[in-house]
Amino acid sequence: MIDFKREIQRYKPVMEVDDIESSINSDEIKDMIDILTQLSNQKTIVNND
Repeated sequence: MIDFKREIQRYKPVMEVDDIESSINSDEIKDMIDILTQLSNQKTIVNND
């Protein structure tokens, strides 16, 4: 049986939609920068050989 009083005490609100959106966009930008940096490093290595 579910103890609703206990569950309500343990409840933690989720992030707001705007906060989630900002977090996701921030991670995507970091990922793109990482990919571009890696590609740039690979190109530099190829050009030096």
